[in-house]
Amino acid sequence: MDNNLELYRIFHTVAVCGNISAASERLFISQPAVSKTIKKLEEVTGTVLFSRNSRGVKLTEEGKVFFQYIEKAMNEITVGEKVLDRLRRREQGNIKLGVSTTLCKHFLIPKLRNFIKEYPDIEIKISNNTSSMNIALVEKGEVDLCISSEPLVKDDFYDFIKLSEIQDTFVAGKGYFYNIDKNDNIEMVSSETLMLLEPDNIARKYADGYFASRYMSVKPEIEISNMDLLVEFAKIGMGATIVIKDFIKSELEEGSLVEIPMTPAIPKRNIGVIYHRDIPLSLAAQTFLEYLL
Repeated sequence: MDNNLELYRIFHTVAVCGNISAASERLFISQPAVSKTIKKLEEVTGTVLFSRNSRGVKLTEEGKVFFQYIEKAMNEITVGEKVLDRLRRREQGNIKLGVSTTLCKHFLIPKLRNFIKEYPDIEIKISNNTSSMNIALVEKGEVDLCISSEPLVKDDFYDFIKLSEIQDTFVAGKGYFYNIDKNDNIEMVSSETLMLLEPDNIARKYADGYFASRYMSVKPEIEISNMDLLVEFAKIGMGATIVIKDFIKSELEEGSLVEIPMTPAIPKRNIGVIYHRDIPLSLAAQTFLEYLL
């Protein structure tokens, strides 16, 4: 009974109308074509579905049972068409985003505010992990998009689209260092308590690359997974650290953190969106990506 959807649609219309002529007008096809279709469906099912009388047609007992199931199916199709239309018009859908705590707080949330206002019925689910973990989720197809620093080594399965540029910088709490040189303080910082992100973090890999470019190998006394905690530890005088300058503007302005100059400075890096190149994005995810761009 494959490829019988059109037969069922015509059967359903005839049953609702109770008349071949009325069904013909509603379906915009000829009466003989409707009658032929009903006859064919009865042949396919091996069951008489309608009885004919002078006023039109009436469902047989078997036809009534069959109609109950066809009506449910037609209603589901109608609902599905409406949902698809809402998806097409970006009025419904869901997005699975992967983002680290720091990028979520300082980069994503400000952008989400306006997106949610514009698309209030699109559901957003956020996976809060390190960027490396979220990229792994992109590979598995468990998140649609990942907001991340650009990895130093790019895998073949995803595309990276640059959204913004960020600058890492060395900082410490006010008064932690008394003799800060206006040019370069790398020796001073490396000899004090150094706090960095954990080794598998993308930002940490950039930091390690910077030290290597200056022919240094450092072993931080404190390693944690959250950059916001590094900021707080630095503010209370626990040591020096590397954080994203763009995200600590208020702390630098109020003086709770002091920037430590380096020559050369840490190279800028990119923030962007990562998605699997072989997994089609949903319309909702496409909408959010277009919004970010």
